[in-house]
Amino acid sequence: MAMPELLGVSPFAPPPGSGLWTSRLKARAGGVFIVLIGLFLMECAISDAAKAAGYVSDQGTVTIRHCRISRGANGDDETVCAGVFHPADGSAALANAEIDGQYVPGERVKVYREAAKYSPVSMRSFWSRVTFFFLALLGVTYGIVMTVVGFNPKDRFAVAREKIRGSVMATPVKWLLRVGGAGTLTSFLMACVSP
Repeated sequence: MAMPELLGVSPFAPPPGSGLWTSRLKARAGGVFIVLIGLFLMECAISDAAKAAGYVSDQGTVTIRHCRISRGANGDDETVCAGVFHPADGSAALANAEIDGQYVPGERVKVYREAAKYSPVSMRSFWSRVTFFFLALLGVTYGIVMTVVGFNPKDRFAVAREKIRGSVMATPVKWLLRVGGAGTLTSFLMACVSP
């Protein structure tokens, strides 16, 4: 067993502060991972928002025939309505088109089709997807802070804020947080009041 005073000079002793360096490296790698996931989610949200706004080729309407309540994958009850899909390009109608949501039999719902999935074309759907875009932007900002500062998520966020305050990243991070927060709130409110 090595003597405590000789531990620092032994070739088998870990270098002082190596645990801190390793945890900062792991935190930075985790930050890069969060940034990449956030950017992927932002891309998915914005492409879905464009489709929900009607910028998609396979559009049409579903005339609702009946609705049923089914048990979802997470255990909640979901309302699924079935009807006939009438493509906007005038091609043959497709029976048994199913769309999630509560609709009245006989109602015509504007939708777009991807494979066998039908999704509504509405401003409410558009704004809800824009809300997820801004939430993902907040996640990207969190990942940027983790990458630049190298703080461990177990640390308090105030420690990271103090470290980043003096760096060149202070202004971009501040504006990313402002844009993400304001965008999330605004798009959520728009989703609540849109038809």
